Amino acid sequence: MATYSKEADVETAQEDDSEAREALREVFGNTARWSSDFKGFTADVVVNINGSEESGTITVKNSKDIEHSITSEKHKEFLSENMASIAMHRGPRSFEESDGKYKLAFADDGSHPQGRAVTMGGDGMKSFYRIKEGRIQQINRTTPRMSFTINVEESVKNIEGKFLTHKYTVYYFHPEKGSIKDVESYTDDFKRVGSFDLPEYRRIINAESGTVEAAFMKLENHKIL
Repeated sequence: MATYSKEADVETAQEDDSEAREALREVFGNTARWSSDFKGFTADVVVNINGSEESGTITVKNSKDIEHSITSEKHKEFLSENMASIAMHRGPRSFEESDGKYKLAFADDGSHPQGRAVTMGGDGMKSFYRIKEGRIQQINRTTPRMSFTINVEESVKNIEGKFLTHKYTVYYFHPEKGSIKDVESYTDDFKRVGSFDLPEYRRIINAESGTVEAAFMKLENHKIL
């Protein structure tokens, strides 16, 4: 996924809706995350970009503390960015520390095929989600450089019954024109090690500027720190 900087929060006149808040709190609680006692893991890793492959090792402690032995710049960038994204989304945090800090409200009646829209007043990226059946089905955000929509297509449950996203597609749009800039299709697999769901495989198929590229990272021999 293209990297972006989180926009600063803004003032909002949106009133908080307790029903929307509890609905999103339920969704947040249904999502698999590493517990607060997670110290990290090591693994062997293979990175393949359009057939060019490099192998090495990786140590992940959190989204900002990742070390690996991959040397090729393109492979290194792919591995670092994607592992940081996975660690951020799986990392421990409370509802109040994340989406719960905003003014939450429903924006429609929920008849949309991907669920009811929940807007996040005060978020600097004009974010809104669509939620359905206890799960986020769509994420929408806007930055000065781009806007994007993430459509969740398939999820799996871990042994605690929490959701792990398995397949999703990201659509990037030009902020001024609104036309599609590029599309990324993700497939993620996780491996249960002890009490943690660790990344085992990620494949990204990217369509941009008339070309389609494919890349994956595969992790084996995980060891909990």
